[in-house]
Amino acid sequence: MDTAAIAAPKPPGLRARKKKETRKLILKSANALFHERGYAATTLEDIADRASVHKQTVLRYFGSKEGIAMAFRQIALRKFKTGLLDPARTMPVLEYWRSFVETSAREVTERGDIVRYAKLVESEPGLMAASLAIQMQYEELLAAEFSREAGLDPVTDLESRFLAAFLVGGYFSVARHLLGRGELQNYVATALYVVDFATQRFPRH
Repeated sequence: MDTAAIAAPKPPGLRARKKKETRKLILKSANALFHERGYAATTLEDIADRASVHKQTVLRYFGSKEGIAMAFRQIALRKFKTGLLDPARTMPVLEYWRSFVETSAREVTERGDIVRYAKLVESEPGLMAASLAIQMQYEELLAAEFSREAGLDPVTDLESRFLAAFLVGGYFSVARHLLGRGELQNYVATALYVVDFATQRFPRH
């Protein structure tokens, strides 16, 4: 019996492929409308019409207009959380964060619409609040894992919290600074500099 064939993952079924395509279509339609009309002037009905789906379909996939605008940020957060909390992870937390930052920064520089997206988020208080909430989730996850790695209580381990706040705040600060100026050529190197600065300057537990 071919055990390799048995262990091979099955390709996604037709229903899963259709769901993925529908999700991508909704995102593409929404991004185009946000660019054409602005975030505030775009309604869920507009997005549904552009994507040729029902409004309830849009809500089922994303929950709200804000959910659509924050979708790629939420996907990145879920990937980060899954890898960080994977019991099989052997990479130290700080090294894992550096790898994540490098991958994320490269993806950002490859997105042709990322500068426009950054300006969209900063123009809407609701999106800024959602962005801050995501940033806080990164901090909480990192701080807890730094404490666990050091064998300390996350409730009283302030050093891990300081380090997590510096790393996450530094990364998003660099993003806002460079994207706001439309300067992407040094984005990856600058984002990694924040991590390396912390590695060299922060005291070890």
